[in-house]
Order: sequence, then structure tokens, then C-alpha cells
Amino acid sequence: MKHPALVAIVGKPNVGKSTLFNRIVGARTAITHATPGVTRDQLEEQVTWNGVSFVLVDTGGFSAGGDDPLQRAITERVRRTAAEAAVIILVVDIDTGPTIEDDELLTGIRPHLEKAILVVNKVESDEDRWSVHEFHRLGLHSMFTISALHGTGVGELLDEVTSRVPRRHVPVEESALRIAILGKPNVGKSSLANALIGDERHIVSEEPGTTRDAIDLRLRYHGREIILVDTAGIKRRSRTERGLHAISSMKSLRTVRAADIVLVVLDADEEISRQDVRIAAAAHKERKGIIVVVNKWDLAGGDAGAFKRFVERVRDGAPFLPYAPVLSVSALTGQRVGKIIPLCFSIQAERTKTVTTSALNRLIEEAVRNNSPNYYQGGTGKIFYGTQTGTCPPTFTLFVNKASYFPRSYIRYLNNQTRKRFTFDGTAITLKLRSKET
Repeated sequence: MKHPALVAIVGKPNVGKSTLFNRIVGARTAITHATPGVTRDQLEEQVTWNGVSFVLVDTGGFSAGGDDPLQRAITERVRRTAAEAAVIILVVDIDTGPTIEDDELLTGIRPHLEKAILVVNKVESDEDRWSVHEFHRLGLHSMFTISALHGTGVGELLDEVTSRVPRRHVPVEESALRIAILGKPNVGKSSLANALIGDERHIVSEEPGTTRDAIDLRLRYHGREIILVDTAGIKRRSRTERGLHAISSMKSLRTVRAADIVLVVLDADEEISRQDVRIAAAAHKERKGIIVVVNKWDLAGGDAGAFKRFVERVRDGAPFLPYAPVLSVSALTGQRVGKIIPLCFSIQAERTKTVTTSALNRLIEEAVRNNSPNYYQGGTGKIFYGTQTGTCPPTFTLFVNKASYFPRSYIRYLNNQTRKRFTFDGTAITLKLRSKET
């Protein structure tokens, strides 16, 4: 299968790489913040410009020094991405002028300089334009001046990029299954992502909160496309400072809305916290397919009895998730990690499953016969018929005499009976009542 060519945005920290990435993609996909070095993992988005498609990659800030213990891994990844890219957009900052860090980056990607386009960012005044000539000393032939913040010059830059991108026929792909990995900081989300794709594409560290952005990882499983989304750890609101961590947490929660399946990751060596329950509740509220993944099971040293007790704690702590399977794994050793992707596809099949109107109404008749609605809020409920009106999640509409005559307890009863008959493992189902028009 042929994929679009890679175009990599590289540069030292805080030159505006993520702002340029967002400008080209046309959405605030990358987190931008005044703090240098916000982007640690790489972001990828497919872009089409003038009929030419390519995958744009936002890399972490390149720095040969610094106190960040992860910087060496970030820098090595930048070098590797530059080697793989068809075009390199080398971003520099008009405010700082050419720096030692720019020279170090040029040295780091020197074997690939013929693919590089020098882009001077933050050029927003006549004075800035007079200062651009300083960058000629970096020795790159192609140089563009832009303001990523305002979009000035970005169109001309993209014209140059697409003129260099190899033309490839890219077939239309089937809809990819989106799997989001959600959890508190340091439960092993990035380690789990690495174990699932079999490649250390993420930076894994014992430092909590290493992943700051929501990272899309594309892979294929038995010919089917998957987008695996590793999110930043979601902290308790009271412990979340305004600014960078708050942005990361909100972005992780927004990722849930776009997902098909959510892996709610717990730490086997810790008690289930209220924050764990809140995270699971966010996925449940969005009516996504859910798997509760208990990571670090190798450290817990639990047997079958210990796992049963852990499952009971999950059911007690999150009683709204009786449908979600619980799977104990070890991202470190790979224990049972291989069961996750097949289970995700199984749950997605349940989310897209349809029930015939006749089968649904037979169930409703039996349910009412066994437990008929009682008098409630001025009347007794009557169900005329029901039909499935949606999938992902499975949604059923029941046409009734008056919706207010049905208490929540009775709707739960019908929900449970529907699940008992038609299973829908791993996914919430939705029952809607529609009153008869008078």
C-alpha cells in the first residue's frame, strides 16, 4: 500500500513549529504555549494542497543540550524523521536571529539538507524583513519568510513544498477504527501504545505527564486501518494549574468524542480513585465502546482470585460500566496486550450491530408482560412499538403514550432486557422515548 510522502517541520524549541502545523492543517491540533519545548511527541496529519497530498509531521524542539532528561530522545527522533521525510521545513525565529542551536540542528540533519526549505517565522514588520538577510549565513538555497500566527507567506511556502513532494497514487482507505488511550498520568498509557504497535514511537519515562499532546499513531491490523490515540494524563481539576496542563487535560477529553473505542487504563498497583471513575464516566457519557485495561499486572503479582477481586472493585467504583470488559495486561512484558486490538474490533462490531424491528418488539412485549409500567406522574405508561434509530452507539426509539409516565428505573429495566437479549458487549446503548403526538 502506498502512503503519502512525509513533510517534516523541524526547528529549535519555541520557534513556532506547532503554530505553523496548526495553520497548515487548519485546526488547533497541536498544543501551542509560550513554554519552550511543549511538543515532545510527534503529531501527524494528512494535508492536501493544490491536489497534492502529504503527511505533515510536527516534531519536538531540537536541542543538543538542556536539562530535560527526554531531550536526547526527542533530538534523535527529529534526526530520524528528517531522514524519512521527502521535504524538511526548517523553521527559524526572526526575533532571535541565527543561533548556535540552529547551527547544531543543521549539523544534525546535514546528510538531508538538499531536502530542506529554510523558513524564517514571525516576520511581521518592515524591520523584520530587513533582518532576514542574517539567515543567509546558514547556507540554505531556498528561504521563505512567513508569519505562522497570521498566515502570511504560508501559501507560497506550501506551493514550494508540493512542488517537491513525489507524486504518489494514494487509494481511498476504509474508515479507520479510532482507539483512544485514557487515564491518569503515569499509568503507562504511552508504554501500552508502544506495546500495541510494536515500536517505541513514543518517549516513555517514569516522569508523570511526559505526553502533553494527543498523539495519533496509524497502524494496520489484518488489513484494517487503526488510529491509536495516546492522550496526556488527565489530572484532578483541583490539581490542574491554569495553562499547559489544563490545556492537555481538556484536549484529552475532547479526543474521547472523536474515538470509537476508549481504553480506560488503570494501575494494578493502586486503588481505584475517584479520578479513575471520572475518566471512565467521561467515556461512558460520550457513549463510546470501553475496555477497562488494568496495566502493570506483572508488578501486582496477582492470581485469578486477585483479578476477580479487582474486577469487583471496578464494578463497585463504576457501577455505570457493567458492559465494559476488564482486561489485565502488562505493557512492559506484553502479557495479554495482544488481546486488546481484537477485542476493540469485536466491540466495534457490537456498536454497529442492528436489530430488526420485529425482534425488538417481541422483546418489548415480553418485557412489559413480565414487568408492566406502574402508575407514575399522573398516568400509566404504554409502549406502542419500538425501532432501532441509530448505531455507534446502538440507539432505540420507543413510541409511547407519554414519556413522563416512565420513571428512570423502568427505562433501566428495558435497557437491561435489551442488553440481555442482544448482548452489545463493551458498548453503552441508548433508549429514547417519543410521546405520541396529540
